[in-house]
Amino acid sequence: MNYFCKSLWAIFAKDIVTEFRSKQVLPTMIVLGMLIAWVLRIVSEAASLSTTVIGPAVLWIAFLFSGLLAQERSFAVEEQEDCIAGLLLAPVDPGTIYIAKLFTNIIMLCVFELVVVPVIFLTFQLSVADKWFEFITVLLLGNIGISCVGTLFSAMVQLSRIRGSLLSVLVLVILMPMMIPATFALLLLFGAIPGELAGSGTLALVGNFKTAIGYMVAFDAVYTVTCWLLFGFVVQE
Repeated sequence: MNYFCKSLWAIFAKDIVTEFRSKQVLPTMIVLGMLIAWVLRIVSEAASLSTTVIGPAVLWIAFLFSGLLAQERSFAVEEQEDCIAGLLLAPVDPGTIYIAKLFTNIIMLCVFELVVVPVIFLTFQLSVADKWFEFITVLLLGNIGISCVGTLFSAMVQLSRIRGSLLSVLVLVILMPMMIPATFALLLLFGAIPGELAGSGTLALVGNFKTAIGYMVAFDAVYTVTCWLLFGFVVQE
């Protein structure tokens, strides 16, 4: 257990220090997130859309595409000079590499959210009243879901030398089951959907806020374990 923690920390610290020294991905993520927010703000004003309705969509669109931008670079360093081969030859379990990369992507998204969420709140005049704990819980669960899937497919795309939009297509399709309850939960927190009507009509599939959280927890648990188990096969192919 002690060796696992040391190996995990060594890979995680290497990735975090490399990123914050190079400053290549995080500034780009922040600029992309703010650009998405301002463009959709202009669209919402032109179409006279309610900010409490479009706000959750803006948050998740910014998180998804900025997260994909970060995850696309997860294995960029290892790809150069075939460094992944050296990492795999080290006495470290492939699952440890996956967990370290996953933690790195989660931290990157958390830092991104600390900057972009206040900007989106001010831009769209959003408020969650006294439900900050629920709001942070939804963001964290979404963060884990985006990162666990994105980390695995980043390895698959980068190490197989396939480029283009394949990473975005694969990740967005798989994340669809999580994004439905995630968006629903934010709509409830922002007051766009009355709580007493949450489980009626077309929203009956999700139910209420607790059910949406349950779906997100189940998605994160299933896909984190699955991606962790599959990672060894992906990097060795």
